[in-house]
Amino acid sequence: MLTALSPAVAPSRGTLSSADEALTGRLALLTASGEGLSHEELWRTVADVAGRLPDVADGRRLVHLPLRPDLASVTAYLATLQAGHVALVTPDDARTGKILDRYLPDVMATGDPERPFETLTPAPRHLLHPDLALLLSTSGSTGSPKLVRLSRQNVRSNALAIAEALRLTEDDRAITSLPLHYCFGLSVLHSHLVAGGSVVLNEGSVLGEELWNAVDELGVTTMAVVPHTVELLESTGALERPHASLRLLAQAGGRMHPDRVLRTAALGRRQGWELAVMYGQTEATARICVLDPALVADNPDAVGRPVAGTSLHLDTTVPEASDGSGEVVVRGPGVMMGYAEHVDDLALGAMLSELRTGDLGRIGPDGLLRLVGRRSGFVKVMGLRIDLNMVESALDALGYVACVGGDDAGLTVAVEPAPGAVPVETAALVRRLAGEASGLSPASVAVAVAELTRLPNGKVDRLACAALVRREQPHQQPREQSSQGAVVPADTSPTLATGVARAVGDVLGLDAVDLGRSFVQHGGDSLSHAQASVGLEKLVGPLPVGWHHRPLGEIVEQARPVHDLPGTTAVDGARGRGRWWRSRSVETSVLLRAIAVVIICGSHADLFSILGGAHTLLAVAGFNAARFGLSMPTARGRWRASLRTLVGIAVPTVAVALFGMIAQDRYGWANILLVNWIFGDVAYGFRNELWFVDALIACTLTLAAILAVPWVGRAWRLQPWRVAAAVAVVALVPRFLVLSLGEGVLRGIMPTTFWLFAVGAAVAYADTRRRRMLTLAIAVVGGATFFPDDLVRNATILAGIALLTFVPKVRLPAWAVPLVGLLASASLYVYLVQFPILGLVPDALGALGATLAALAAGCIIWRVADQPVRRLQDLLLRPNR
Repeated sequence: MLTALSPAVAPSRGTLSSADEALTGRLALLTASGEGLSHEELWRTVADVAGRLPDVADGRRLVHLPLRPDLASVTAYLATLQAGHVALVTPDDARTGKILDRYLPDVMATGDPERPFETLTPAPRHLLHPDLALLLSTSGSTGSPKLVRLSRQNVRSNALAIAEALRLTEDDRAITSLPLHYCFGLSVLHSHLVAGGSVVLNEGSVLGEELWNAVDELGVTTMAVVPHTVELLESTGALERPHASLRLLAQAGGRMHPDRVLRTAALGRRQGWELAVMYGQTEATARICVLDPALVADNPDAVGRPVAGTSLHLDTTVPEASDGSGEVVVRGPGVMMGYAEHVDDLALGAMLSELRTGDLGRIGPDGLLRLVGRRSGFVKVMGLRIDLNMVESALDALGYVACVGGDDAGLTVAVEPAPGAVPVETAALVRRLAGEASGLSPASVAVAVAELTRLPNGKVDRLACAALVRREQPHQQPREQSSQGAVVPADTSPTLATGVARAVGDVLGLDAVDLGRSFVQHGGDSLSHAQASVGLEKLVGPLPVGWHHRPLGEIVEQARPVHDLPGTTAVDGARGRGRWWRSRSVETSVLLRAIAVVIICGSHADLFSILGGAHTLLAVAGFNAARFGLSMPTARGRWRASLRTLVGIAVPTVAVALFGMIAQDRYGWANILLVNWIFGDVAYGFRNELWFVDALIACTLTLAAILAVPWVGRAWRLQPWRVAAAVAVVALVPRFLVLSLGEGVLRGIMPTTFWLFAVGAAVAYADTRRRRMLTLAIAVVGGATFFPDDLVRNATILAGIALLTFVPKVRLPAWAVPLVGLLASASLYVYLVQFPILGLVPDALGALGATLAALAAGCIIWRVADQPVRRLQDLLLRPNR
């Protein structure tokens, strides 16, 4: 029996512990493998972990928790609450950058059970209000520095209210089907713990067998879902299979169409589980209303009644209200203390007595709340006030899954393709229907037929959908904005923002660039980054660390005017373009690519004899792979991004190998299949000219496969340098073992060169002097005797790695930077075509002429082939967005 407790600043057994002392032996947290902690063990562990935090008597600390569904992360989170500090909960990925820049944490959770926290400052940085316990991003804005401030009373009271509304007991067991940094996912943990139940910590997707095996084998009784989850499960049939323990599907996170509600509820009745429809906001700690499963079939358009302790009323005076609707206004212990938009806000107490949700609703005679739209869901187009929710609902009623947006230029409609329908016909029909629903001419409606882009919590990413439509309909581009989220056409007026958009658009072949997204999110990879970085630095000056993962709008806003950069002179300032400096910086990885390919080409042409360029490039390739494809937060994302890059490498390689095989009998099928290092004659090096590409592809696939191992992937997200360094050390074993068995070209195959690739990956995350020194030490162990009879070659390789490790950027004469950028961007093509070209150049041109000819040919072919290859990459593997 659950009983509400009076709010307490520091409950004796933790903010989320159950009041039932009879739960000693019952499990509280489990992993998918079945290991776990009982309630007694959990709170004992939490108390122990809390003891690793600074004493609250010395000042309350802001603790950053990149929350993952594992025991170490969850116990660290609970320990932070119990100890009386403030938990800053974020996703475990690059989206946290803006949050951490604004709210510098005092303590960082590491995810390591042996050392759960790292104290970053000896004294508290911030003044924290005594009631403040938890900071969360607002729903759908997990990278925004605007946070929701929640108290212990908010957290506990709402957890108890949810448990009561869903009738949770000690026999209930949930599974982490939603991210824990998302307020809905976190409320699942909270409500089951206060009810004395348990939670299975699982990272698997709802589409994966791992999650459903855990549901069945571990006796999961409740599962939280958002509308998109239900759509996915409907398409896969996962819910149509019997799950004996499942008793409740709890849906929130957005409106689900009444027809789908009815279908899901009916399916549940057949399979023995019930559907509870819920409504909530992060600003209300989680849940506001719950529709009892017994009422769902008769009220599929409702979201229920308020949870215990919460009340609501409608403000019918707002301009958007009509026909008895009004803005939903909430009161109760779950209402947040207020927003934090600046670090000084963390010292504020509760600023709200009620929460204006921004949602429009109606309350029927039965007391059930029905939502009808959003106050923000209105735009004016040519003077007409358009209800976007109404247009979306009209399309929804006709069976179209759509996201409707708009501005004064018109409406944007992204609609998912219907099975068997012709996209062009669907677009024309949707354009007409949206025009009828809004009262606009179809000419004012832009439509794109594509899968809707979604946020990590399953909600539709409306900004991304609008950007998608604008890309598909370039004749209806919105006005440029200065905000980071602006969608900027690549051919608009030459301001700094549009210059950045044009630079990225030209490199990646995009018609429009969303400044709210990063270079990587637009499809940028290690192959295109050299060209992009050189072009962007020409516009905005030195790029910040990790620029490729930052929103482009942030780069624009943080840019220093060219004339403010020290030691620079603007020669051509016309229209803000074409600026040149006495010197400009260039990333070391870009410079090394350019130098290495010149060394390789010149050495093969007998212009000089400097060896080691290709092996240095393998370390640079590992460095870039770690920063781009392998930096994605999930194994699936890493595979997808890595394979996308490998397509960009493999396509030109296969084309050159095929030409060489047919025209010059230079290569064989093993070259075309990129497996010459396995099936070629490695003893004598027959047709072994393209060994570098074979090794690069094999190394990339090998490291991606290693990181796909779940526990390795989790460690990579938390401590990428440690993982990369460990892989590099282990990779030294085959390097020494294989080379002890023979010679030939064995120094150009994956088992003997993988250590170089892994060292490069470690360099990418060597963020302290100690780590940089250790990384270089590993390189020295592997490289000092790599070529026993050529110490100069070994020194060349190690010098390149040292430069990459200790010198992130190099300043060059301004005139040299475009040339360096060109050679670095075309380096793969130069490497591929040098061999056929050098064989065709007349002896009369000499070694210098042959080298220049090969370099020029590679650059020209790259310029011609780059965009077609990029379009093929987009066709086969769209960028991670």
